[in-house]
Amino acid sequence: MSLSRRQRDILDWLHEVDQLSTEQLAGRFNVSSQTIRRDINDLDEQGLVRRVHGGLSLPTNQHNKSFLQRSNVQIERKRRIAQAAVGLMQDDATIFLGYGTTAAEFARALPPDRPLRVVTNNIDAVRALADKPGIETWVAGGKLRPADRDVMGSATLDFLRKFRAHFAICGVGAVSADGTLYEFQPDEAELTQVLLTHSHRRLLLA
Repeated sequence: MSLSRRQRDILDWLHEVDQLSTEQLAGRFNVSSQTIRRDINDLDEQGLVRRVHGGLSLPTNQHNKSFLQRSNVQIERKRRIAQAAVGLMQDDATIFLGYGTTAAEFARALPPDRPLRVVTNNIDAVRALADKPGIETWVAGGKLRPADRDVMGSATLDFLRKFRAHFAICGVGAVSADGTLYEFQPDEAELTQVLLTHSHRRLLLA
């Protein structure tokens, strides 16, 4: 189910403050409380928020959200980050493109006629690159993770190790105050390490 612009803005605001009341949202977006409650119900049904008395909060589940859930969060910021990263790419470069929603936005932002080679395990990125004939795309095999729209595993790593890239474009699960990078799963950390090790320049999309 697609989200309205207001619902995406609600998610962006919620991720800044963790909890919001119906009255706050109605005032911010200049709509009725009934309209906001419908938005909250829609978002709750998709698992993007948790309904609480008088408003909504972030879901209590601390595990990584699905690709679909993450793709609707901070979408405009992700697009700006992706556009900035695209501007750093050089023609004829080989690019490792990692998993995640911002990496998929990077693929969408690439001009269709840029002479580039992209090597990726990101299924959503592959879908975007399929419509860009100027870009040579190599797709890793491995075990499909449907909720994350990517492939992982030893076969994926073996495939990626065959390449040397000019750029590695990676996301990350979280960044601590001291700059330490964290992933949600060990296989994600291992894949990112392979991309970083086999590339000359590394860009973190965060």
